[in-house]
Amino acid sequence: MPGLRESLGARAGDVVAVVGAGGKTTLIYSLAAEARSAGLRVLVTTTTHMGRLHEAATGPILIEAETDLEPAMTAGLADQGLVTLLGRRLRDDKLEGFPPERVDALARRADILLVEADGARARSLKVPAAHEPVIPRSATLVVVLAALDVLDQPLAETCVHRVELVAEAAGKRPGERVDEQVVAAALRHPAGYPARIPAGARALVFLNKVEDERSWDAAERIARELVPPYTGVVAGSARGATARVLVELGGAPSHPPDPPRSRRE
Repeated sequence: MPGLRESLGARAGDVVAVVGAGGKTTLIYSLAAEARSAGLRVLVTTTTHMGRLHEAATGPILIEAETDLEPAMTAGLADQGLVTLLGRRLRDDKLEGFPPERVDALARRADILLVEADGARARSLKVPAAHEPVIPRSATLVVVLAALDVLDQPLAETCVHRVELVAEAAGKRPGERVDEQVVAAALRHPAGYPARIPAGARALVFLNKVEDERSWDAAERIARELVPPYTGVVAGSARGATARVLVELGGAPSHPPDPPRSRRE
């Protein structure tokens, strides 16, 4: 099965904004690992917050309030090819990122910039509120997540963020069962994520936690409801770094592979 980066089409020069619910941080660092294996230099940051991070996966974690960011970033990219940039530490398990205009300024500092641009409080499905997500204008690829472990769960805060908004989008009441139509309705809600994509950016859905026959069948049915408004739907496992394209707009790849790159000394 193809990897995440190939399936999502994240290539050199991209600013990838990851939004939605159900595994954003895991997806970002799986993508970062694949990009590093392909020889790309990677920056990771957030326009919202990140939880506890481990340098084995993240590379150096540079916090602007605690370090001289510029030389540390340059050295980290040269030495390890992967750096995580954050603004300040709110507590041990909550790190604040940067406003979107600061993220825009980082877009050319590495070969690929990965941005966690939304919050979901570790839930699996959401419809964004009016102030969400916080996608930088420089984003060239927006990946909207939903995790299919939400299926057959109650429409409640235990697994759904912004319950009232999801219920409204799906025509359901809080407490009712989350089925495939609820997931599709939340993702395609015209006032939700489709309305928040920057002009010119590619927009894909990633259905996460798809790891058995039953969830693959569900993912395929949901995917058929999502193109358009999205240009494609990919499903798989962010943790397992496996993915498969389920639907693409027009039935063709939405963009070419990475261009040839000159060797860096």
